[in-house]
Amino acid sequence: MPGRKDYEVRRQARIDRLEARAEKEAGQATAELKRSHDLVKDIPFGQPNIVGRPQLPRLRERSAAAMDRALVHDQKAAHYANRAEAAANNHAISGDDPNALDKLAAKLRALEAAQERDKARNAYYRKHKTMKGFPELSDTEAARVDAEIMTMPERLRRPVPAWCLSNRNAEINRLKKRMEALRAVDEMECVSIEFEGGRIVTNEEINRVQIIFDEKPDDDVRARLKSYGFRWAPSEGAWQTQRSPAALLRAKYICGVKDTDD
Repeated sequence: MPGRKDYEVRRQARIDRLEARAEKEAGQATAELKRSHDLVKDIPFGQPNIVGRPQLPRLRERSAAAMDRALVHDQKAAHYANRAEAAANNHAISGDDPNALDKLAAKLRALEAAQERDKARNAYYRKHKTMKGFPELSDTEAARVDAEIMTMPERLRRPVPAWCLSNRNAEINRLKKRMEALRAVDEMECVSIEFEGGRIVTNEEINRVQIIFDEKPDDDVRARLKSYGFRWAPSEGAWQTQRSPAALLRAKYICGVKDTDD
């Protein structure tokens, strides 16, 4: 099964890190705001410079600078809080999720069922010129749909617009292709390929194709790695990308590895 077993743990850890960063920035904003206030709290409002207290202009400058820093920290706190919320509410199906195939299959079934239902609605309307009597609609709902249809140009009159069916069909095809790609990943063999200066590894445990160099690659090689979707992972000591047959081919190309049948 493609994916990585620690997917949910890593997902929650990312949310926790973002929330902790937001909390830290909010705390720093509060501290800078208090500092700004404390610097000038003993100066009466509108107080001019006082002879013998040349530090007053400097205190005002420091207070204003602290207020500016408070604003910056507050903006960062909002940024990280929004990212944490987005991560928590992100229901996109990741290739790292070990249940991705099951989730994609369930989504596909729902889309296909909706497509068949909407095609049936259009076919019923073409035949009867009304939705009254359609099995899934009450007479009240059918009357509402009929009224909406009659507001459309005659050539476009149907319960479900053609663009809706077309877009859904494209999404169905996209899901099928993605499922095929994940099955191809599931069928990959674990390999370790030596090349001059390092090795390529298909790491099934973390669902990555990794390139491990004996020495730090030069700027040109690093630029090529990035352009082909590989990123440096300090925790792994490797340049890596999500595991797939295409990713393995890219790794071989970058490292000058030729297949034996070439």
